[in-house]
Order: sequence, then structure tokens, then C-alpha cells
Amino acid sequence: MRTRRWRWTLSTDTTTHTDPSLETAAERQRLRAAVVKTMRSVPAGRVATYGDIAEAVGIGARQAGRLVAQESDSGPWWRVVYADGTAAHCHGGTAPKLLRSEGVGFRRQRVDMTPFRIGA
Repeated sequence: MRTRRWRWTLSTDTTTHTDPSLETAAERQRLRAAVVKTMRSVPAGRVATYGDIAEAVGIGARQAGRLVAQESDSGPWWRVVYADGTAAHCHGGTAPKLLRSEGVGFRRQRVDMTPFRIGA
């Protein structure tokens, strides 16, 4: 069986994990639940990046993005944006409208990250 290695930073430790596609079903479910919980913790009027979600859960940003996309019915997916402030393009491009309705400010079609990013 081929194993690919990924490096993810978990707080101050650097830990090596196997490729997420090779993880057990229980581990995938645990990660999915952690991503949903973290996504739901982003309050209205604030945003988090895929990297913020990933850091909180202990996975990579791309994996966090995939899990947010898969669980978009489970929480406020529109509050999770790219690192440059670009809102998600899924759901017919409704994320910017939803963010604006919550009072999130934009600059040139991107979220103004300094005042609206969670933890900022």
C-alpha cells in the first residue's frame, strides 16, 4: 500500500500524518465534525480563512476547504473565505451578498480582512 506523507503544523508541534484519503472512517468523521464545529463558531459579521479553520482542526487548508464544501448545509459556509479575502464561488455566488447582509465590509470584491477576520 502506497503512503503519501503530509506535513501539517499543529500549534507549536510539527507532526506528520498519512494522506487523508488513507485515514480511517472514524478519523474522517472526527475531522468533519471538528471542521463543522469550527465553521459554526465563526460569528455573524466575521470571517475565517480556510487556513484558520485548518489550523484550529490540525489539517491542511485544502483539506479544510474540501470539508467545508462537503458540509455546506451544516453551517455558515459563506463566512469561510480564501486567505486574500475572496469569498466562495459556490451556491451561485451568493457568499458576498450573505456576508454584506451581516455587515462584512469589502474592498475591490474581497473581504476587508483586517477588521472582519476572526481573531484580528
